[in-house]
Amino acid sequence: MTRFWLLLPISLFLALTLYQIDLPGLHYDEAFEVVPAMQLLKSQPVNAFRESALPLFGKEFPLMTQDYIGALNTYGSLPFLLIGGVSVASLRGYAIAVGLLTLLLVYGFTAELSGRRWGGLIAVTLLAVNPTFIFWTRQGIFVTAITAAIGVAAAWSWLRWQRRRNFRYALLGAFLFGLGLYAKLLFVWLIVALFVALALFNSEFKIKNVKLKITAKNLKPETKNLKQLFYLLLAGALGMWPLLVYNLQTGGTFKNVGQNSATSYYGVDNLAVLSNLTARIKQLVTLLNSGHFWYLGQVHRNPLYPLIFGLAFIVALWLGVRYKKTTPLIPFAVIGLVVLQSIVTVSALWITHFALIMVWPAIALATVSVTIYDTSTTLSTGLQFTQIRPFANSPIRKFAHSQFIIHYSLFIIIALLFISEACTTWRYHRALTLSGGLSAHSDAVYDMAGWLDENAAGPVVAMDWGLSAPVTYLTGGRITPIEVFGYSWGDASRFQQIIAPHLKPKASIFLWRSPDETIFHRSAEFQALYKPLGLEEDILEAFYERSGRPVYGATQLAPVGEAKNAP
Repeated sequence: MTRFWLLLPISLFLALTLYQIDLPGLHYDEAFEVVPAMQLLKSQPVNAFRESALPLFGKEFPLMTQDYIGALNTYGSLPFLLIGGVSVASLRGYAIAVGLLTLLLVYGFTAELSGRRWGGLIAVTLLAVNPTFIFWTRQGIFVTAITAAIGVAAAWSWLRWQRRRNFRYALLGAFLFGLGLYAKLLFVWLIVALFVALALFNSEFKIKNVKLKITAKNLKPETKNLKQLFYLLLAGALGMWPLLVYNLQTGGTFKNVGQNSATSYYGVDNLAVLSNLTARIKQLVTLLNSGHFWYLGQVHRNPLYPLIFGLAFIVALWLGVRYKKTTPLIPFAVIGLVVLQSIVTVSALWITHFALIMVWPAIALATVSVTIYDTSTTLSTGLQFTQIRPFANSPIRKFAHSQFIIHYSLFIIIALLFISEACTTWRYHRALTLSGGLSAHSDAVYDMAGWLDENAAGPVVAMDWGLSAPVTYLTGGRITPIEVFGYSWGDASRFQQIIAPHLKPKASIFLWRSPDETIFHRSAEFQALYKPLGLEEDILEAFYERSGRPVYGATQLAPVGEAKNAP
């Protein structure tokens, strides 16, 4: 029977994620991680980040996609691209499969944590219609949503270790911790949060198997505990071995963290604790009400979710203080501790970092609901107003002392939350149908890739971020734009060196973002290089959002006076 009820939210989840799967448009970060998978399948030269790869069977297998992001999505998407071909549907089909696995893991973990299978059903049901989970799952590569699945799996493993005292679960959890770090370095936030939350709010949680017990007699750690600690560290290292090899080759992760420890690459002051924390708390509220999908065309919020979440937290605190029920506090503590750690970043204070914990609010609400239900007998007898006349001897006393009010109140609250979440998700789908996605998420990228596939006879040059990887993927590698803008905000010397061979009339096509979308401004430097050569730009084509707003453009150099459509 449980399997039947579990199929209902899973079916709804699949319906909402598979609907208009090509929208929004393919984002740069999605394509960037999957281009190497496409290149491997097509036996094309593989773009390995920092040229760090594992040579095997005559091919180069990249170890990382960024200094702090591993290649799990690259290799995870391979079978989907092999079966479904190089397409957006295949790429996002893999991401949705990861989301489906996440739901199953959430069900198992929540059922184990709360002690009730229907607790797992509540969590899965809420996630199945949650806008954040739906749309971040569809673009799971963009937000590295696989960390959510790994995090729940690791928490479940160590919870089982705690309750069943089977050391194999501890080893599995340690391996998953390492795998999560390899997937994305910020996974360390969740590792710390899980350790602290379980230790603080679950009185049964003891890390006895790795505690170094020092005896007064010999002042040496017990051999058994040292062996187990060694095995745990070895399991963790096994999970993150590509990250370790990558840093032995390049030291890239350490360089990146070192260079951005005080001030991040995007200018975030990591020492501004108060302002960063304020920003992150606001983002948590936005995460709960799902009001962060501006790029789908229109923002829709569900104010009911943060309200119920806040009330559930208060109830969890009360249950912990009044009835020593500390288990419901664990998910809230995990969320809070991750938010607290996230004020330090090597990139920016992006809400997408919270994909790491996007399933934990549903776990929290489900766990609190189960605890309230299981404590309902005690709670119902504590209704003090029934001791006051005239209620003491009236029929209402029996009604109040029953568990009817508590049980059905829970049902109504969860039902209202489910309906409101489903409505918000559908509103976003309707907005997406009209807009096709905005900015770097616009479906105009499909028009650009198609046009280039038909018209580009020579080199194609990406003059800004967000252009090369989607075109490469969508054209199956037939068009591979060269990125020349460089990732340094002020220094354009590298740009000048790379662009020089392309300063010829009608030789290369230059891809641009529209002026209000530009990230790396290289137009002035570009003009300073080609104008002395007697050249001018000719606009070949522009690519528009469905609203008619231009987002991308293609130009070519021509002798002065010969441009048909000069800027």
